[in-house]
Amino acid sequence: MEPSGSAGRGVLAEVVPPAGALVHTRDLDEASVAISQAYAPHRLRVVGRPGRFDMRLWTNGMPGLDFGYIQMGTDVRLYAPPPGYHVVVLAGVGHVRIGSGGDSFVASRGRGVVVSPREPVYFEEWSPDCRLVTARFEPAALERVLASLLGAEPVHPLSFDPQLDLEAPRGGSFLRTLQLLRSELDRADGMATDPVMAGSLAGLAMTGLLRGQAHNYTDRLEDTGRPGAPAAIRAVLELIEARAAEIVSVVDLARAAGLSVRALEAGFRRHVGRSPMAYLRDHRLAQAHAELRESGPDETTSSAVARRWGFHHYGRFAATYHSRYGLSPAATLRSPPGRVL
Repeated sequence: MEPSGSAGRGVLAEVVPPAGALVHTRDLDEASVAISQAYAPHRLRVVGRPGRFDMRLWTNGMPGLDFGYIQMGTDVRLYAPPPGYHVVVLAGVGHVRIGSGGDSFVASRGRGVVVSPREPVYFEEWSPDCRLVTARFEPAALERVLASLLGAEPVHPLSFDPQLDLEAPRGGSFLRTLQLLRSELDRADGMATDPVMAGSLAGLAMTGLLRGQAHNYTDRLEDTGRPGAPAAIRAVLELIEARAAEIVSVVDLARAAGLSVRALEAGFRRHVGRSPMAYLRDHRLAQAHAELRESGPDETTSSAVARRWGFHHYGRFAATYHSRYGLSPAATLRSPPGRVL
């Protein structure tokens, strides 16, 4: 991979065989096993010329971020469950259609696709010359970087716009960051061989994605606040952020806003996008996550943290927490305090 003079060329582009773990096979069953091991269980079938099926799969990674490179040699259909990761898909050569969440988008030179961790995904209309590069980001790692940029724990799960314009200034900047990381992974003496530097490079890529691609926290990152939200709704948001553990019911919130419960819920759905109690629950979950990350098992227990933030049924709390952050509350508590990645 060479650095490119513009975002539209060199999408990790004149793609040469990269370093790292490489699988090369013409056998469909072997290919399916390799893809499952590198990504996730899936269904794969050839719909183009079977004799041209020739899969090359490369994987390499660093903390919180895995790179993949794949080509098939012919048109295939690949269907997979929710990946559990935010996956950026770039086509250095050719094109492929990617579907998720009821929509589909084409990845081609100049256009990438960001796949949600929470939706099943499929790949189709795979051009025979298509060569894809994927960057797979751990949601928990991305949200830790987002928290450092916001100065507060994100309340809702991170959700990106699926279409990535690599020719836009910010999209091009993110692409150049990936090109740097890829070049360092390809070098035997590259920065990625040092664990500290690898973590810093991964953090740089995450920051680039958060700054370069629109998502549900873009307005807050750009200090635009909550445009259009009336004073009563802003007052309730501030109350939740200040006293989340003390609030018992939606009646408490409505009383503080000077609104009826129905008017408060309608205002929240219009200006916040969810009910006040759903927002409160997500905020409590984020605060519990922050406390678990900053504490240690010699200081508290995960069940005590859950109770402090209003979660009195530990089993439900643990299941919701694992779904959001990808690990259990107890595992978070045992991890090194204050880690960035």
